[in-house]
Amino acid sequence: MKSYRTPEVLAEQINASMARIAPDLVITGGEIVNVITGEIYKADVAIKSDRIVRVGDISDIISNFRDIKNIDATGSYVIPGLIDTHLHTESTFLTPSRFAKTVIPRGTTTVVVDPHEITNVLGLKGLEIYVEETKNLPLEFLVELPSCVPAAPSLETGPNILNGLEYNNLLNNGDYFALAEMMNFPGVINTDPEVMMKLSFAEKYGKITEGHAPGLMGKELQAYITAGVCSCHESFMVDEAIEKLRLGMKVQLREGSFAKNLLELAHGIKDKLSHATSPWDNVIICSDDRHADELIDTGHLDNSLRMMVNQVGIDPITAIQISTINPANHLSRPDLGAIAPGKTANINIIDNLSDFNILDVISKGQHVAHNGELLCSIKSPTLPDWALNTFKPKFIPQLGDYEISAPHQISDDILKAHVIGVLEHSLITDHFIEEVKIENGKVVLADSNDLAYFFLLDRYGNTSNFSKSLVKGFGFEGPVGIASTVAHDSHQLLITGNDPLAMQQAFKNLQITKGGQTIVTGEELKSETLALPYAGLMSIEDPLTIADSMSKMKQLSKSVVKGISEPFMALSFMALPVIPKLKLTDKGIVDVEKFELIDLFEKTI
Repeated sequence: MKSYRTPEVLAEQINASMARIAPDLVITGGEIVNVITGEIYKADVAIKSDRIVRVGDISDIISNFRDIKNIDATGSYVIPGLIDTHLHTESTFLTPSRFAKTVIPRGTTTVVVDPHEITNVLGLKGLEIYVEETKNLPLEFLVELPSCVPAAPSLETGPNILNGLEYNNLLNNGDYFALAEMMNFPGVINTDPEVMMKLSFAEKYGKITEGHAPGLMGKELQAYITAGVCSCHESFMVDEAIEKLRLGMKVQLREGSFAKNLLELAHGIKDKLSHATSPWDNVIICSDDRHADELIDTGHLDNSLRMMVNQVGIDPITAIQISTINPANHLSRPDLGAIAPGKTANINIIDNLSDFNILDVISKGQHVAHNGELLCSIKSPTLPDWALNTFKPKFIPQLGDYEISAPHQISDDILKAHVIGVLEHSLITDHFIEEVKIENGKVVLADSNDLAYFFLLDRYGNTSNFSKSLVKGFGFEGPVGIASTVAHDSHQLLITGNDPLAMQQAFKNLQITKGGQTIVTGEELKSETLALPYAGLMSIEDPLTIADSMSKMKQLSKSVVKGISEPFMALSFMALPVIPKLKLTDKGIVDVEKFELIDLFEKTI
């Protein structure tokens, strides 16, 4: 959260601006990208403590104080620090401190985080250790209070529950910047009392409420916005995004590891709102869920800048505005998002306006990165044992449990089943009704129909629930078993595959690591595993080690998963019952469009 400046600090910064005392740092010779006026011009910058105190001619400062630290930006561009408006750091598999180490050299200086993943798993005490870790880092974390713990209480058994009354005190806590994405949009539209309390408390304490409303349009969207929800990162149709913009919502362009709408939405807005005078003013940027290996290999918001300019054809200044001043305006943080006196000194020096290679990063007035290398020390915290041991299932599946039985007294037949359809780069799943062969009372998988098993096990030991379904779209070749404790947002244990032995081994792998992701293939049960013992979500290793494990796991998966490019990311959202169309929770199969539980098999007459 933004802190106020004491009278002494204000006086010091004013005196530095007036060249009465020396600033701490100057940037000279660069071309300033002014996101306020949309201009580019040569200007120098002076910084005192955490604030910019002069932009333009600083010759008197240079003349009066010759030993000031100077970053020479000649031949380069000077832009504001980048702001990610919606992110779950748990989905990077990195702890907050290790995440900061990874993205600061990429030019990210502020992130808005929704820690609902760790809160679902570890409750308020887990949220508290997360918040504590985000403090005093060179990357500013604006921590939101999770709004849906669990995401859909009537449809799943959450390991932890935050009820509406608790939000009165929590939202009055200075640790929380906003009410995080309100995923339970049916609860908003249908005026669920718990949801109404959360929204009302957010207004009471002057907090914005972020949104999550895939496909929502018409009167339902208007009701959702009436409730005070002000943004959405889940738009998957251009017309949907434009309707949200016209109604005053902020539309977030998202480039995650699996869910991606940046290119489609940006192209659509560019084409369909070409007549508008300011079509981009309410467009902002986010990454949502982006893995550690991609952060290291292709970048964070710097990658999104390159995409907007080089693949969409957005003017570079506009792209930078979408990533800086637009988010600052959305967050009601007038100290962020621009290079001007009085602003927080979050500044990037880049080589050009096409590649956006980050040469230097200044965060809160400190020179924190140069040519991709971190210049400051960031210490990782010591984690409590209880946060590293959340894999405690009450029910341990045996080999015969990794099959699906037909309804009672049906031995051999063809039945119609509700099947979850996996879609490439989409959190939305399809809802198929498929004919399934039954032999000896069991479902028979056939290569021709691309069906696979999909199971969900309560890994916390609260119940013995082990729910079963069928999935289509992974395109498994040969015996395959995949398991993951990354299962938004309840983070139960998910197991998919076409071979009971491989699936059983996948379960055993995660028993050993106390959580993570694993793939098992072939008759010899070859496997690769990413250990994620911290809440079953995050690694305690360094980012490069995590990226190496992910690379090996992805390489093995590519050899046996032919239907989609990111099977682990796709799997992780197949248990989230607030995103259409068909999902699986510990209570069974959820028809999200009807917001109700359904049977696997259609009833026979």
